[in-house]
Amino acid sequence: MKQTSILIFIVVLAIILVMESCKTVKRTFQPMSPYESYEKSLLDSPIGDKPMVREWRQAGDSALSQAVETTIPHKVTVSYFKDEPVAYSWQLDIERGRVLNARISPTDTTHQLFMDLFAFEDGNEEPSRIISAEDSLLHYESNQNQTVILRLQPELLVSGSITLSITDDPSMSFPVAEASPANIKSFWGAPRDGGARRHEGVDIFTGRGTPAIAAAKGQVSRTGTSNLGGNIVWLRSDGRGLYYAHLDSITVQSRQQVEVGDTLGLVGNTGNARTTPPHLHFGIYDNGAVNPLPFIDDPSPTASDPDVDTSLIGKWSRVQNAKANVRPLPSTQRPPIASLNQNEAVRILGATNSWYQIELPDDRKGFIYGSLLEATEEPLEMISTVTGDSLFEHFSARNPLLVTASEQEIPAFAHYGNKQLVRYKKRLMWIKSGS
Repeated sequence: MKQTSILIFIVVLAIILVMESCKTVKRTFQPMSPYESYEKSLLDSPIGDKPMVREWRQAGDSALSQAVETTIPHKVTVSYFKDEPVAYSWQLDIERGRVLNARISPTDTTHQLFMDLFAFEDGNEEPSRIISAEDSLLHYESNQNQTVILRLQPELLVSGSITLSITDDPSMSFPVAEASPANIKSFWGAPRDGGARRHEGVDIFTGRGTPAIAAAKGQVSRTGTSNLGGNIVWLRSDGRGLYYAHLDSITVQSRQQVEVGDTLGLVGNTGNARTTPPHLHFGIYDNGAVNPLPFIDDPSPTASDPDVDTSLIGKWSRVQNAKANVRPLPSTQRPPIASLNQNEAVRILGATNSWYQIELPDDRKGFIYGSLLEATEEPLEMISTVTGDSLFEHFSARNPLLVTASEQEIPAFAHYGNKQLVRYKKRLMWIKSGS
């Protein structure tokens, strides 16, 4: 007996080790994503050791730890600049049974845009890539309730803008013909038998004799009758068991292959449902019962386009009110990360709903409500410069400076800290106040 127990333990351990080994091999030989291939081409190129490549990679890495929390559906328009590597990311919660859809609509198709989905797996502190977009589309079905990060980054030294739309769909078809989620009247977890047990499915009420149909392609694993379920059908699909109960009659046989939409039986009220109106009890089992609603619920709607002036995206703007709070999310639910005064400058990176996504001159990023900003079309004042005054392409002065050639009057449009945003030779640049 002892030897048998030891042998069983060794066999189980061996199986576990083989499974983990397969996972490791799968990850090891996972093909390079378009992002990774492009990154390798950069590092192997003559500019591989240049600061611009390092900044591009840092932008991609930083985005994974600075993802903007959002919900589905979501639509956002964002810009990117050839003089400053940038990456955007969004953190989303996906329900088991839903298919995430992310679609980008670029204004320029002459360069690459990389869209990758990441998740925290196996207790790792760093997120791992789980799927990459094919062209401008990304589809992902999660087998668990999961938090993911969607990252979007253009290739190096390009400018443009894109609109990203995020939606989700059910991973299965609705299991009753000519019905919809509106026909569901009893949901997962509702008490049964005076609270002795919980409802392990959803009840879809419709007329007697309505076809109960295959919600997914698979094989009928069992048909029969039980005290609780009455006439029942079990359908095996992708390792899951789909359970149809209270059928008036059954129209398939065990081991029969079915396609989506094939009739499995007719809706009734057999079993313990004989005192209720006709309905289908539909359940899903995958290592235990799981909530079937996300698998068959309606697709999410498409989010509305931003209702702010999108022509300002990619440009410098200024605060037009006495005060404007910069929020970490496009919502007032979180405390502000900064508070700006009238005529202070921000660079508009993107827009979603009634909010602008902005970058402050000191590189901090956040969101400002759309009505608080205005275009920098009209100058606030004219300022005088003298020969030798320094102008900078960036507020931080990390880029090469330019020197004015002579005394002149130039328009100032906004300010931030000890610098003013001015136009010099048809370019917006920064100059120290009082120069």
